[in-house]
Amino acid sequence: MDIKERKIASDIGKLKNIFQEDGIGIMATSDSKGWVNMAIYSPPIITNEGLLVFGATERLTYKNIKENPRAMFMFIRLNKGWEGVRIRLSLVKDEVSGPMLENLRERFKEMGYYHLASEICHALYFKAEEIRPLKG
Repeated sequence: MDIKERKIASDIGKLKNIFQEDGIGIMATSDSKGWVNMAIYSPPIITNEGLLVFGATERLTYKNIKENPRAMFMFIRLNKGWEGVRIRLSLVKDEVSGPMLENLRERFKEMGYYHLASEICHALYFKAEEIRPLKG
């Protein structure tokens, strides 16, 4: 494991704490022509392997990820001034069934988003390529 990989692994551990706090997540993707889309996203589930897993519907963000498997996720902590993180992501895999997808759906139901939970049909696993503070 090189220095960059060790730093990311350390930062992944810190993300678990950050994502426990109230905040707003924004996923930015672009299609194959470079047209950018941004969408509100809840914080991901972080696997034991350090991958970040997001639930996705069959909308523009997913379409873009299929054309361009790179994305940015920004999380802004509420009531903490301008604190948060920006994470550069690369898609590792896309699951359309299984326990992780069910886990993501349950999380949305627990938040009261029953209709959205029923639309989630992808568990997108990403590798964090770079983790940066919100500002700086």
